[in-house]
Amino acid sequence: MPKERYPGAAVRDGYHALILANRSPTQIAVWISFDNEWWVTPNLPAGANSLVIFVTEGTVATLFVVLRLISKWGVTRKSNADVYVIIVGWVFAVGLSVSIMIGTRLGLGAPDSEIRPEWFTQLKQCTYAFTVLYNPAIMATKTAILILYYRIAPAHLFLRYASLFVMTVINTAGVVLTFLYIFQCRPVTAAFSLTGGTCIDIVALYLSSIPINVLTDLAILLLPLPILTSLRMEFREKVILVATFIVGGFVTIVDVVRIVYLQEALREELLVDPSASITANSRPPNFTYYASFSLMWSAVEVSVGIVCCCVVVLKPLVMCVLPRLLHAPNIHHHRPSATALSLLRSEEPKNPPVTDSSHVGEAPAPASIPQPATMPLSPRDAELSRIESPMSPLSPKLPSLSVIQEQTINDDVGETLDFFEMLVSEPRAKASDTWAPLDDPAARRKSAPRRSTVTKQGPPDPVERKGGVAADVVRLSVQIQNLLGYPPSHIITINAALCAYFFGPLLVGYWVLKYMGFKATFMTGLAILATGALSFWPSSILRSYAGYFVSNFIVFFGLSCLEVAADTFIALAGPGELSEARLHFAQGFFGIAFVVSPIIARVALFSGIDQEDLFRVQWYYLAVALFAVFLAIIFYYVPLSEASDDDLEAMALQRLYNAGLDPGDKAFGIGARRLLLWSGVVAMWFYVGNQGVVDYFWTSLVQDVKPGFESFGSQSVARGIFTFGRFLAAGLCFVGIPPRITISICMFGALVTSILALVLPPCSGALAMLLLYEFFEGPIVPTLFSMIIRGQGKHTKFAATATIMALPGSPVWTTVVYGIQQQYPTFSSPALLVVAILFGISTLWPALLSSTRVLRRWVDPRWS
Repeated sequence: MPKERYPGAAVRDGYHALILANRSPTQIAVWISFDNEWWVTPNLPAGANSLVIFVTEGTVATLFVVLRLISKWGVTRKSNADVYVIIVGWVFAVGLSVSIMIGTRLGLGAPDSEIRPEWFTQLKQCTYAFTVLYNPAIMATKTAILILYYRIAPAHLFLRYASLFVMTVINTAGVVLTFLYIFQCRPVTAAFSLTGGTCIDIVALYLSSIPINVLTDLAILLLPLPILTSLRMEFREKVILVATFIVGGFVTIVDVVRIVYLQEALREELLVDPSASITANSRPPNFTYYASFSLMWSAVEVSVGIVCCCVVVLKPLVMCVLPRLLHAPNIHHHRPSATALSLLRSEEPKNPPVTDSSHVGEAPAPASIPQPATMPLSPRDAELSRIESPMSPLSPKLPSLSVIQEQTINDDVGETLDFFEMLVSEPRAKASDTWAPLDDPAARRKSAPRRSTVTKQGPPDPVERKGGVAADVVRLSVQIQNLLGYPPSHIITINAALCAYFFGPLLVGYWVLKYMGFKATFMTGLAILATGALSFWPSSILRSYAGYFVSNFIVFFGLSCLEVAADTFIALAGPGELSEARLHFAQGFFGIAFVVSPIIARVALFSGIDQEDLFRVQWYYLAVALFAVFLAIIFYYVPLSEASDDDLEAMALQRLYNAGLDPGDKAFGIGARRLLLWSGVVAMWFYVGNQGVVDYFWTSLVQDVKPGFESFGSQSVARGIFTFGRFLAAGLCFVGIPPRITISICMFGALVTSILALVLPPCSGALAMLLLYEFFEGPIVPTLFSMIIRGQGKHTKFAATATIMALPGSPVWTTVVYGIQQQYPTFSSPALLVVAILFGISTLWPALLSSTRVLRRWVDPRWS
């Protein structure tokens, strides 16, 4: 690259400053000093760099489309719907590349000072063409991949139905966004000419569509993963498969990179005018320079998607041209002309013998050798087996019997195996052919033996995996609301999104937990959480109050499903007499996140309340979404124990027998089980109301009890004391202190300290009472939850669901206190008064449990 000599250089404050006339900073790549003279290397403008990339990626995408057509039409002489759809996507991709290549000749990627006035109209036309063609191109590419999924998985109903669902979402969003970009201006000609008109903010629209793009990219990447990872293949085939999916994951990375440059354009807009919008007729300075990078990565996203869609079906061509690429040269391979599925069917006997589940996946014995009948165990042997193998109600389930069912040969019969079809030729030994969360629940219950003792099985404490994320998401809420400039009444209303804790367990959590188990519930909750975290992005870009409420609602909806499964799992996964100890210990780690997350948020995210904070928080929510997806993948592959209703009922009956009770025993004329459940739910509703009130009004409470004291530091101390209370309660439960005694002390202590903080004059003593209140408050939720579900038997999952559904008491009582403040502004500390009243009522619950022999024995863990 040529260099230009500039002998005149100035030295200022120890740094060399180069003053060039009529030179743009974007054109300078390197400044080099030799003998007090400056040599400057000119840089290619962004548009020229983009042109090189457009030509390269367009050529590669075209090459793979041609190879796919040769493989399908030339080698196998077959054609499918995905072939025609990918051709449509390629046509749109070519249109994208051509529009941008023309735009780079007209100033796209250059600063405004280098764009000639006569180029403006043509440059707008190129940009308009790109924005209109992008969504059809990406829609066609993703649809082709999903059609391929649907075609290759006739025996996997989940993959087929999920592919249809994701395809519907992609095409619905794609059609809507395409029409929005076509009619972005009124009149339409204002978008691609110098005609005046009213236009929508195109950058805001781009950023608002990010959740759909990222979620569908992740869905396409992860949907076939459970099937592919359960299959055996040769090393070279496995390398190609992994490489293909790594490239597919690159599409998601491209989405994130595109976000960076879109944010850069938005930041430039807000620096000029915080209330402005980027439209076809109103753009900030140097917009084409920043937009060129985003357009470039958008085109790369489409081309990479086309390459990924084509490469997975190139095996027929590869086997003709480079057969050694997939198979080792020194190993003999017999390659039939029929599909792997037909090969498996040809080797099956006409009447295959019935085998038990312990031999699933093993090679069938020759037909000439008779198969011995399965001999049932004698009653004594069965009893010995049960006694010698003690298990908890949370035990790994036996795999369901996997049977290869006869199916009609599809339209691929007779052709050389496609890449995915090749993978199904050798199923993994002793593996189920169905996706584990979708196994028949009835079969799982039948295969599970009764258990009378409890030992911990599977990975412990799933709540620890989600606690930090949940704390961060929830605690960011108030700061974000302040950043968006919402008044207190709006913030109170947005906190009402916590009512999702009522609807989440009722509509999703309970049913998934009951019929599919803990693993499926964890994965469902994490998927909903990821969706809610991603939906924050458009609401923050558009600064939409309704959008922010919806995103919070979805996040809390997912967290509620997680909490139903996590708390129940921890309470059941081990000896019944230590349920409270385990739950206190696990939620103690949640308390640590409760302490640390606000400090991290204040230092890293909210160093100063400005627009930059909003950009940082958007990335935080994106990280939360991706982390939730990563956890869902881990939960799928990690063995996780399950507990059927029959197991839980057997345990409850054994426990009642040990306590000398009967399932029909009553207290105060009401069934003990129902009385314990619904009175506990009411107590939980009051408690979470207290917790929400104190947490929300903490700043005003601190100023009431000790004016001028720093509220953030005191709140961090209070949360540390709160966490210490949980760990201390875990130790007390472990050494055998009855939980009803622990909760009696905690509720009475919270009542006394709240009253003292209310009646004492403003001083350090009143602040000490407020901090001590947090100590007594900490252990209440884990103790309440464990006691409520104890002895519920087959109703345990319903009891856990009902208890979690009481958590919306927080926004209810917070709103009540806010209303009192607005109605009686001179009234001092209405929050502490409400807290004292609610704890006065809640204290009746442990007194109720200790009042009768039936309730005492029902909740005391020593009978477990």
